[in-house]
Amino acid sequence: MGLGGSHPWLQQAQPHLQRWQAQASSILSPHWARYQPFFEDQTAWVDSQLAQYRPWQLVLVTVLASFVLYSCLSTFASLVSSIQDAGVKATFFRWLKKIPGVQYFVDKELGKYQKKIRDGFKKAAEGGETPLVSLPVQNLPASSVRARLREKAKGDVQIAEQDSLVSGTLYMAGKEHQDLLNEVYASYAHTNPLHTDVFPSLRTLEAEVIAMTASLVGGGASGNPEVCGAMTSGGSESILTAVKASRDYMAEKKGIKHPEMIIAVSAHAAFFKAAEYFKVKLVVVPVGKDHRMSASSVKRAITRNTILVVASSPGFPHGVMDPVEDIAKVTRRYGVCLHSDACLGGFVLPFARKLGHPIPPFDFSVPGVTSMSIDTHKFGMAHKGTSVVLYSSRDIRKHQFTQITEWSGGLYISPGFAGSRSGALIATAWASLVHMGEEGYLRVTQEMLAAAKKFQRGVANIQGLRVVGQPEMCVVAFESTHRSVDIYKVNDLMTQRGWHLNALQFPAAVHICFTARHVNVVDQLLKDLQECTERVRKDPKCVKDGMAPMYGMAAVMPDRRMIGDFLTMYQEELMTVSV
Repeated sequence: MGLGGSHPWLQQAQPHLQRWQAQASSILSPHWARYQPFFEDQTAWVDSQLAQYRPWQLVLVTVLASFVLYSCLSTFASLVSSIQDAGVKATFFRWLKKIPGVQYFVDKELGKYQKKIRDGFKKAAEGGETPLVSLPVQNLPASSVRARLREKAKGDVQIAEQDSLVSGTLYMAGKEHQDLLNEVYASYAHTNPLHTDVFPSLRTLEAEVIAMTASLVGGGASGNPEVCGAMTSGGSESILTAVKASRDYMAEKKGIKHPEMIIAVSAHAAFFKAAEYFKVKLVVVPVGKDHRMSASSVKRAITRNTILVVASSPGFPHGVMDPVEDIAKVTRRYGVCLHSDACLGGFVLPFARKLGHPIPPFDFSVPGVTSMSIDTHKFGMAHKGTSVVLYSSRDIRKHQFTQITEWSGGLYISPGFAGSRSGALIATAWASLVHMGEEGYLRVTQEMLAAAKKFQRGVANIQGLRVVGQPEMCVVAFESTHRSVDIYKVNDLMTQRGWHLNALQFPAAVHICFTARHVNVVDQLLKDLQECTERVRKDPKCVKDGMAPMYGMAAVMPDRRMIGDFLTMYQEELMTVSV
């Protein structure tokens, strides 16, 4: 049916339209009469100027002018978008590099660092066997393979059976526990959970690891029985999987097509990786003086496109916990998913609470927590390569799965990113949890927390140092209180003494993650730390190489992308054979 004049409603509106037209004409006519001669004169002038050009010339000029205008508008839009995503300073340096000669200078400087790194790797490899850059023509006997591996391992840090000088990294303690896991690994080395029809025991082992882990953090019969999850290859994959599942869940539930994720600047780097992989806009909020993300900052950052808020339990840098309970009140109000990242804390905080330590709520006992990441290969004391991602319901978990129905190879479903996985790692994770039991984890947690507290008291007595924040568990960061004490140089001196601690930035600090292997080394750690701090205070130039120059450069470098280029170059050299 058309909208012709025969419609009754249009006939009724005609008098009103005529009246409005008359009123508009009466208002505009005097002004038009005043300026009409001017416009007519200008039009005549333009016609006279263009009369000398042929029509095809006018068309060509119009097309070129339109193209130039479009290019300018596109460039401006790109600039605005870049400023919104990266900020004014990063955008300025990005455009600065486009100036002829600037990028050449930057590449030249990076080349100097690349040569220095490459020469360092070559020097470290001197005296060893000739690197392999192709397959040996003839197969090597098993004895030769073992000998070559022993030779290559001579440059690795030699770890004592019980004690460690390395922050985190080595979580298992006790020869009996290690021998058991090695035996289990060997017996399951050939298995693959992709083929549950061939290896049905793996399905049971994996499901039990998930259930046992969930029972620690508010799931299971004594908590929320709907809590479910999956095993992954590590904390990063657990985080990536949770972000992907939350994104797709919120797309289905609320139709969000331009997802955003809110994290604190102290959140794990894997969340930055997840945002890059899954095209999720990252909204990074600052932390307070206590190094925690506040619920008020989350509330200010939430938009209609927010799919997920991340809280650390605890954060990797300083070992402090974000207020999950307060943040959950905000996310529930806005209907947003909340991830509690307990990769570090999942196998410590529940036992610390049972031991009487004041651990704030952080898990599925908090209404609004929709997912968690917990590493079995850290304080769960399993072999490296296992973690657990948990969800408050199957409605969220199903979005991490990939199901393919139109493949000529058959019907296919995969729970995560990997297809084939190591059944041996699943089995050793199960063995670790069962062998340790609640009693074992309580004992180890008590020892680790006591070691961390002893270290905090010792740092307080070292002139020029102080603990950063108020750590809830066994990650303790410390910073310099005097300008004469460069904390990175202190760390370099500690490295020379065999310690391997973690350098932090914003603020400049160093941390150690206490494990069961550090229980007996706290006194030596404090002694070395005090001596190294004193040496740097007396002689600030005592360290020339090491990590201090790089972190010093990073602290003053205004273009963070150039630091990223340096890291990329470093990573590429790590993956290149030194010849």
